[in-house]
Amino acid sequence: MANEHFPRLFSPLRVGRGELRNRVALSATLTNYAMRNRVTDRWIDFLAERAAGGAGMIITEIIAVDPAALAHGAIVTGYDAENEDGFKRAADAVERHGARLVGQIWHPGRQQLWSPVKSPKGISDQPDAYSWTVPHVMSGAELRDVADAFVRVAETLHRCGFSGVELHGAHGYLITQILSPWSNRRADRYGGSLENRVRFVRDVATRIRETCGAGFIVGLKMPGDEGVEGGIDPAEAARITGVLAVSGLIDYFAYSQGNFSLSLENHVPDMHFRRCHFLDIHRRIRPAANGIPVMAIGRIATPAEAEAAIADAAADFVGMTRALIADADWPAKAQGGRVAAIRPSTYDNFAWGEIHVGKPLTEVHNPQLGNKGESGWTPGRSRRRRRILVIGGGPAGMQAARIAGERGHEVTLFGASPHLGGKLALAGRLPGCDEYAGLVNWMTSRLRAAGVKTELGTVFQPQDLAGAKPDCVILAAGAHQRAPEKISGEGMSARDWALSFPSAHGGGGAAVLFDMDHSAATYAVADALAARHRRLVLLTPRMQLARDVNYCSAIGIYRRLYGADATLIFAAEPVAQRNGVLTWRNVFTGRTQDIANVDVFVWSTPRIADDSLAEPLRQAGLDVRLVGDCVSPRNLMCAIHEGEAVAMAL
Repeated sequence: MANEHFPRLFSPLRVGRGELRNRVALSATLTNYAMRNRVTDRWIDFLAERAAGGAGMIITEIIAVDPAALAHGAIVTGYDAENEDGFKRAADAVERHGARLVGQIWHPGRQQLWSPVKSPKGISDQPDAYSWTVPHVMSGAELRDVADAFVRVAETLHRCGFSGVELHGAHGYLITQILSPWSNRRADRYGGSLENRVRFVRDVATRIRETCGAGFIVGLKMPGDEGVEGGIDPAEAARITGVLAVSGLIDYFAYSQGNFSLSLENHVPDMHFRRCHFLDIHRRIRPAANGIPVMAIGRIATPAEAEAAIADAAADFVGMTRALIADADWPAKAQGGRVAAIRPSTYDNFAWGEIHVGKPLTEVHNPQLGNKGESGWTPGRSRRRRRILVIGGGPAGMQAARIAGERGHEVTLFGASPHLGGKLALAGRLPGCDEYAGLVNWMTSRLRAAGVKTELGTVFQPQDLAGAKPDCVILAAGAHQRAPEKISGEGMSARDWALSFPSAHGGGGAAVLFDMDHSAATYAVADALAARHRRLVLLTPRMQLARDVNYCSAIGIYRRLYGADATLIFAAEPVAQRNGVLTWRNVFTGRTQDIANVDVFVWSTPRIADDSLAEPLRQAGLDVRLVGDCVSPRNLMCAIHEGEAVAMAL
């Protein structure tokens, strides 16, 4: 019977000779949950919890086929017999929940995300676009050895109970390098013509079929658009798709965008991209698949968007990572019509930034990520009902109050602002940050559903305790930006300026932004200033920008600043501002220069914790717990995770 809410999304889909229970797939994402290249319980649990949450297909993160592919110990090896037990446990854990487990098998080729330990192997002598390392150029025989390695790993996964494999041919890795005329400069049977460039994939798929049987799924993830001149664009992707579709060797095609050039920002489109940003590309390529299922990938966030992607013939099923990282139960909630209960992703790419530098995958507002029991998790009831007072209506206070309320405590939240969300709500009003507003709305609805009382628009004073009589106070008062120490004259903090947005007026002169923060929110303020003033000048004492922004989103920051003709001045600090002239000096030489015709001077600086209430509350004999920025100014993830942790401890 058709699902009453999303009939296409929750209809079965035939992939190869098998069937998926629905059209929702967890697309591959690196978790760094492995240790010493071995499968761990958390590696398995991350996959199994999303199967329990209702996804139809679960695709693992990269599984290396060759020792030369290893960059660090958090990447699982597919060729090592010691991982076979882990693979078997993963297959059992996922497939007993009714999902199909597909292993993504991978070789980076010349691609170096991290410093190369071994000699990188490539197909041409072109340098890697990210690291500029120059690879060893593999001979035809060496390429055939790598093909053998792909087949052996597929055979291992088949023997361990996987339903199939996905050949990772996207993001500039080895298979992309072979398929793309931008990177493939060979003159042998693997280079030049389209027929030669698809030979490697065709040979690998043919031999996997021969080894693992016709019922074993073989998918291909490839670029729909590499985003580089002379590379795979939608027309070339359609040609590649058409040739491989005719062969009958590929059971599904998945299209992702970008490679490790500056087009990498397209790989994980952040809040500055439209929702479903790349569906037009999928729609153009899909006819070439000749009925073979096509998976759409790229900022598909809601069930309605996923349903529309299928209804509009852009795809046959949808691949999601960030949406399913935020909420493992996204499919089950959507299928049951509980859309408002789905925990939204922020799409700020914080999680991608963590794994890119080798840390384990974390999610800003899903502290249970990757733990057994994540699907269907609830905080559980406390043994003793307590009266809890939360001071602060930002994300730390909201999370603490909600979880405490769900645990059965009597909770009252005091907020100085008339609205919940604190500075996160303020950020949600800035350009390219609207997903933060969605997160605040979701947290607000969950907080109210938990029975939390709110007292907003009043600054809490210690004398207010007389009527509250709490058993515990959770202080989540946040932090404020400090004024620059070495400047005289007028200016305002980025947060104060943002309070006036979007009604802030511009001018015919310059807006000067002093950046000692390097966070995404600061550059959202920069975007807004650039739109309102004739000229934007950005000063920073560092030698680069966006130090606290993940690499993918940092590319977009530079692109927008240069697109706005902003003047970027590095190794600089302001020293004076008067009568529309701002004077700055170089931090190395001490030499000064002036910026004339300044309309507004805005600074974004390290913050000061607002913890002044802690001591008076303790002197009143109260149990006081500090969370978030009032402990130490940090980031959104710390605020939310700490808020939950303190509530779970009550």
